[in-house]
Amino acid sequence: MQFDELKTAVKGLSVEERRKLALYILELEKEHIEAKVGPQLAEDLESVSKVLRDTFQKIKKGVKENL
Repeated sequence: MQFDELKTAVKGLSVEERRKLALYILELEKEHIEAKVGPQLAEDLESVSKVLRDTFQKIKKGVKENL
């Protein structure tokens, strides 16, 4: 089925059926984000967290040495 055929088929659906289809599509997008983007985002946040912890420790050490 081609995209134009899908669009025509969706137009023929009732409002309730279109809403169910929209929720299904959103669920598919959510699964895609969780599977593809989520792991990379978690990895990036962990890296930023490590840099911030290291920087904080350096600042803390520098302040202690200067007191």
